Amino acid sequence: MSFVEWSEELSIGIPQTDEEHHHLVLILNELDDAKRVGKGSRVMAEILDRLVDYTVVHFQSEEKLMEEYGFPGIELHRTQHQQLVDKVARFQTRFHSRRERITNEVMDFLKYWLTNHILVDDMAFGNHVTRNPRSVPSRTGQSLDS
Repeated sequence: MSFVEWSEELSIGIPQTDEEHHHLVLILNELDDAKRVGKGSRVMAEILDRLVDYTVVHFQSEEKLMEEYGFPGIELHRTQHQQLVDKVARFQTRFHSRRERITNEVMDFLKYWLTNHILVDDMAFGNHVTRNPRSVPSRTGQSLDS
C-alpha cells in the first residue's frame, strides 16, 4: 500500500494540475519507500531534492493558471505555497547538513499538507474554474471545452 493513495477524490478537474498533483504524490511515495527500506542519505537526498524542485515548478504552474482564471483566492494561495516552500527548504538544508533526518513526523506533515491543500484550497480553484468555464489549457494543448 502506498503512503498516499491517488484517487479521483484528489482530482480538482483541471487536467494539468491533476497530473502535477499525481506526480507529487508519486515522488512523496518514493521518498516514503526509501525511508521505510533504509535507503542511504544520498538516495533520500536526491528524492527530497526532486520533491522540492517539482513542488516549486508545480506551484508556479498552478499560480499562473490562477492568474489566467482570475481566481480571487490567489494571494492567500501564493502565501500558503511560499510558507511550505520556505519550511521545506529549511528542512532540506538541515537534512543535507545531516542535522535532521526524514522522520515519520516529517512524512506525515508532507502527506497532510499535500492532501489537505488539494482537497480544500486547490479544490476551491477547481470549483472556480467550473463556475467560470472557458478553455482550460492541458498538457496536450486541449481544453476542457473541447
